[in-house]
Amino acid sequence: MLLKKTFNWLKSFVFGKSRKQKPKYIYKIVKELPFSPKNNVFYIEGDEKNNDYWYALMICPCGCKQKLTLNLIDDVRPCWSVNFENNIVSVSPSIWRTKNCKSHFWLKRGIVDWV
Repeated sequence: MLLKKTFNWLKSFVFGKSRKQKPKYIYKIVKELPFSPKNNVFYIEGDEKNNDYWYALMICPCGCKQKLTLNLIDDVRPCWSVNFENNIVSVSPSIWRTKNCKSHFWLKRGIVDWV
């Protein structure tokens, strides 16, 4: 894992980040999070009519295939916020796994940006 992160960092340092890079993740608003989420889809559970969202779900982008569930409820910690438009999603703050693969990344405009 560390070798993969180091390689990605070196690649972005040497070649820079492509400005023409297409978004990797799209979002889907659902009434219930799926049991088997798809890769490259950021699921948002909630009530779209009332603009009220509770949880988000995605597959870890490192390749470990683990599900990442994020809390979107303001008064429960930790809490993330999502910004989504034109089928592109951004998440704040960064997503940092403290178990298993220990991935740490931002999801900005649908693109994973490793920390």
